[in-house]
Amino acid sequence: MSMSHERAPRVIPPPATLPSLGPLVVVDGDCAYFHDGRPTCTAFALPGHLSGSEYQAAMNIGMRRSGTVVYRPICDGCRRCQPIRVRVGDFVPSRSQKRVQKRVDGMFQVRWGRPILDDEHLELYARYQAGQHGEHAQSADEKSYRRFLIDSVTDTIELSWRDEDGTLIGVGILDVTPDSLSSVYFYWDPTLRKLSLGTYSALYEIELARRWKKRFYYLGYLVAGSKTMSYKADFAATEVWTGHNWDALDGRGVEAPGVQRQLKQAEVQAIHADMSRFSLSDARPLPIVAEEDDDEDDL
Repeated sequence: MSMSHERAPRVIPPPATLPSLGPLVVVDGDCAYFHDGRPTCTAFALPGHLSGSEYQAAMNIGMRRSGTVVYRPICDGCRRCQPIRVRVGDFVPSRSQKRVQKRVDGMFQVRWGRPILDDEHLELYARYQAGQHGEHAQSADEKSYRRFLIDSVTDTIELSWRDEDGTLIGVGILDVTPDSLSSVYFYWDPTLRKLSLGTYSALYEIELARRWKKRFYYLGYLVAGSKTMSYKADFAATEVWTGHNWDALDGRGVEAPGVQRQLKQAEVQAIHADMSRFSLSDARPLPIVAEEDDDEDDL
């Protein structure tokens, strides 16, 4: 997390409905989605392990995980990062999504298992980061990959996508709860850009959730106005978190007038709800733990 707009980290109590998170640390930084210098504020926990039901409860108050961190953006006056999910039983692909399905169906073999870290995965991930994100690419070294996509606080699986030659062309990381599948990340071979694999992978994962009898498919945060995060409103049967409940979006796409109104209303409501749920008024300075003197250990 960037700390350009730096204040000392603070500690706040966990949400009353989820004490298993433990204390939350609040940090400030720069927005990762709008590169205009706007400040951010994020509350995060390091709970160690959460059951599927506990992590579901965290998602149901607008939180997400990244590696072993469970977090919620609580930026002053902004909730542009809006949790969004699909009601699996009600989902129907759009015409354009059906065209993507028709184009890609049968091209790849998809298997699921535990997340893997090896040279093959790292090489594909590095090429994806460079091709998709350029100067804003995430680090693709082994330590960063493990921290982001291997380490987890809950039940996590990997979907590995291979072509007819057995070459790895895509990797999807998903969290599994009793009620849902939650997309953590999907990366793919940038030479296959024309196939729209990002869209296809989401359609595949929604169908997997249906086969596994899950009610919801979580897409993470929708960020209207962000090139890489706005597409999440293009799926049917989506709901946005308002801070109190999940409201069904009235239409597809962030440009739809009804959707724009709902997102703005949900943002305002979530700001007010989070003021009590993530109580900054109870913040206290993060205790500084002094490093032990190695020389003393030898005495």
